[in-house]
Amino acid sequence: MSNFFVSPLAQAAPPFAGGTTEAATTTANGATTGTEMTPAPAGGMGIQILLIGGVVVFLLMTVLGGRREKKKFDQMLNGIKKNDSVRTVGGTIGTVVEVKPDVVIIKTDEHSNTKMTVARGKIEAVLKDASTSESSTTA
Repeated sequence: MSNFFVSPLAQAAPPFAGGTTEAATTTANGATTGTEMTPAPAGGMGIQILLIGGVVVFLLMTVLGGRREKKKFDQMLNGIKKNDSVRTVGGTIGTVVEVKPDVVIIKTDEHSNTKMTVARGKIEAVLKDASTSESSTTA
């Protein structure tokens, strides 16, 4: 009768990640003798692989996204030509008068004929393309 109450209590609990479980050993006549420590199966490995995979995808997206934006920016800088309306990183808006390999000369005021020399990399955006403004004035 005593084995009836002991055997349900002596069963091993479900293992948890990183721990050990106790397993009761029984003899041939059904009596429980003691507990034996067995290592729990490694269940945390799947989470680690998922986490590492997520970090790798995040890094790839960051690097590839930056390259795409840099390529667009370089195309914009190489496409600057005379009479384009541009904005500098300082917020100055002007019209391109001359394009040199490293610098761009822009006219910021029509009345006083004020010109500024700006480093080519400090052009933030091309606001109006010269070909678009010419076609709208001739039409």
